[in-house]
Amino acid sequence: MNIFLENIYNLSFFFNTGIGILSFVCIYILIVLLILPASWLSLLSGFLYGSYLGSIIVFISASIGASVAFFLSKTFLSKKLKNLFSLYPRLIVMEKVVEKGGLKLIFLARLSPIFPFSILNYFYGLNNVKFRDFALGLLGIIPGTFLYCSIGSLAKSIQELKNVQSPNNIYISIVGIISTFLVVYFSAKYFREFFENS
Repeated sequence: MNIFLENIYNLSFFFNTGIGILSFVCIYILIVLLILPASWLSLLSGFLYGSYLGSIIVFISASIGASVAFFLSKTFLSKKLKNLFSLYPRLIVMEKVVEKGGLKLIFLARLSPIFPFSILNYFYGLNNVKFRDFALGLLGIIPGTFLYCSIGSLAKSIQELKNVQSPNNIYISIVGIISTFLVVYFSAKYFREFFENS
């Protein structure tokens, strides 16, 4: 990653052109599809484009990558992964919980930092989640996206960006804690309802 960042710094003029932004978007989409951590790219986007434009670029990139992963999971990977799910009854129950929770659970899981963004994209594709709910749930990534891009925008050099540590943002932390609690609460509630009705 360090070598990549250094090359980005050398090409920073290129990344501030239309083709450069498109290239950045394509790299971000690929990272999301490969289930690799993308937070460092969000920091980089803030460094290259600033808090607001960087956040817009990251949100668009993440949304496209997430949507492609969702449809890949729903079509090409569905049969293989469903067969794998059938070996683990708890995953089948989880599928029913997500189906019952719908948009509410999807949105809360996006707000919570403990649920991996890229894995959720594929997971939701395996469930009877409507694309409308999936797409609206992506709005939950906006606070975290803006935070990372804002932190990246504060870096004065690529070296500073490599060493940057996320500050303890009290508001983001509170949102993360509350959303995680609510995901656990509603999941437990739907689990109980599933077992009572089965």
